[in-house]
Amino acid sequence: MARLCKPEFKELSSFSNIGGAPVLRTLWDRFDISLLLSRSGIFKVRGIATWVLAFVYVVGLIQRCQSVNSLASFFNKDSLLQHMTGIQHVTQSTLSRFLTGFYQWDMFNQNRTARLQEDPDTALADGDVLALDDTHAPHPYAKGIPFLYWLYDSSNKVYTWAMNIVVLHAVRSNGLEYPWSYAIWTKPENDADKKQSKLDLAVQMLQAVRKQVTCRLWVVMDRWYFSKPFLLQCESENFDWVTKAKRNTQLFRKMIEPGTGRERFVPIRPKQLIQEAYSLLMVQKGVDVASVACENIYVKMPIPSVTRRGKPCTKMKYTHVAAVVGKRMKQNNNKATTESTPPVNRSEFETDDVAAEYKGAYLLLSNRYDAPSEVMGAWLKRWRIEVLFRTAKQELGMLNCHSPNENHIHAHMTLLFTAETLVRYLHWEQKTAGEEDCTHGQVIRNLLCIRCRTRQAAPQYEQDSIAIDLDTTAEPFATLFQKFWPTRLELRWFEPTSTQLLRATA
Repeated sequence: MARLCKPEFKELSSFSNIGGAPVLRTLWDRFDISLLLSRSGIFKVRGIATWVLAFVYVVGLIQRCQSVNSLASFFNKDSLLQHMTGIQHVTQSTLSRFLTGFYQWDMFNQNRTARLQEDPDTALADGDVLALDDTHAPHPYAKGIPFLYWLYDSSNKVYTWAMNIVVLHAVRSNGLEYPWSYAIWTKPENDADKKQSKLDLAVQMLQAVRKQVTCRLWVVMDRWYFSKPFLLQCESENFDWVTKAKRNTQLFRKMIEPGTGRERFVPIRPKQLIQEAYSLLMVQKGVDVASVACENIYVKMPIPSVTRRGKPCTKMKYTHVAAVVGKRMKQNNNKATTESTPPVNRSEFETDDVAAEYKGAYLLLSNRYDAPSEVMGAWLKRWRIEVLFRTAKQELGMLNCHSPNENHIHAHMTLLFTAETLVRYLHWEQKTAGEEDCTHGQVIRNLLCIRCRTRQAAPQYEQDSIAIDLDTTAEPFATLFQKFWPTRLELRWFEPTSTQLLRATA
C-alpha cells in the first residue's frame, strides 16, 4: 500500500488552460487583426493597447467565460496569457471600458472581410456560396437591452424578448467557411414610411459584399426570403439565388400548342411538380441526395416598365427559372415509403410559408436555369449557417452578452465572428492536412483550450527561451502545432526583434 506524504505548498502559476493560444496568435498575426483594429480607430484603454484586449476577449470567448468579470479572473490566473500580452493584471473596468467605449466595429468587420479576400485560402471565387439567414438572441433582462422586441420564435412556437440578427456566412468550394457579416434588425420609431425589414438589411449586406468581391456568388436562403423584389435585387447585384418553393408558390409550365405553335403558360402547383419527379428520384442509387431538374418552369416576376404614355409602372412577366426536385436518401434503403407523411401541427403564423413537400422530397427554385446541376450543390451548403448558429451559441457564448450598452453588443458580436473565423480556419486545416476528422468543439477543447505548463527551456536552447508542455489529448493536432507554432511568445502589433523565444515540446 502506497504511503501518503504530507502536502507541500507551491505556487502553481506556471500552469495554463489555453495551451493553443500561440497557435491562435499565429493566425491573429497572419490576418493582421491588430493592424485592422488600429486602422478602425480603436486605441488604448488605461495604457493597454486595445488590440491586446481584443485578443484577450477572443480567448475568453473560446474559453467560454460567461462575463467580463469571469474573463478578468481567468486572465489574472493564466500565466501563458500574461507572458504573451506582457500584462500581469487586467481589471473588469478596463475590459468594460474597451467594450463600451468604441463604436467603429462595423469598420473593423469590413476591414476583416477585405483582408480575408487577400489570402488565397479565404478569398471567395466564382461558384462560392453566401448563406443568408437570421436567428433570435433571447435576453433574460427584457427591455433593458437595445434592439430587443417581442418576437415570434418559429422553432419553439412561442413569443420571446429577443434580438433578430441577420447573418451572411461564406462557404468556399475548398471546404473552408467563415462568418462574413451581421446586422441587427431595429424597429422604426413613429415613422411607418421608413420601416426596415430583414429583406432590406439583407440587401444592404449584399451590396456591402459587392464593394469587396466582384466574382459571381450564390446566395442560398430558406423559404422565408422568397420575395420576388428581393430576388430581383440579388440578380441586379450579380448574385445567383437558390431557395425552397413554398406550398402556395405560383409556378407555370411553358407549353407549345400543337398546330399553331403558340406558347402557353399552364399553372402547376409545386407539390404536383414534385409528384411528377418523385419516381425518377427513387431510382437513383448510391447517392446521399437525389435530384431531378424540371424543364420549362416559369414564375411571374415584377419587372419595371413604362406605359404607353411613358409613365413608369411594374408589369408581371414570365421569367424562366430552374426547378430542381431533391430528396435526401436513406442509406441502404432507396425504396419509396408506402406510408404517408405524418401530419404536422401547423401554426397559424406559418400557413403561407409552409414548404412544398411530398414524401420527404422538396422543390428548389433558382435563377440559374442554364445550370440546374449546380443548384443542388449550392443548396446543400445552406445548412452550414445553421451549424454556425449552433456553434456560436453553444461553444462561443453568443448569448452570454447581457450588457444594455449598444457598443458592447456590437463588440461582442464582431469579436465573436473574429474568433469563429480563426477556429474555422484551424478546423479546415486539420481536414486538409489528411489527419483524422474532428469537430468544431474538438478544435476548441483539444487544440486551443488545452491544459499546459510553461517552464524554462533546456540549456541547449537560446537564453531566456520558454518551453510549453501540452496535455496528451492535443496529440491529434500535432501537425497544426508544428505548422502554426510561433518562434516568439509575446503578442505585439508588429513582429519584434528581441523577445522571448518559444519552443514547442508537444
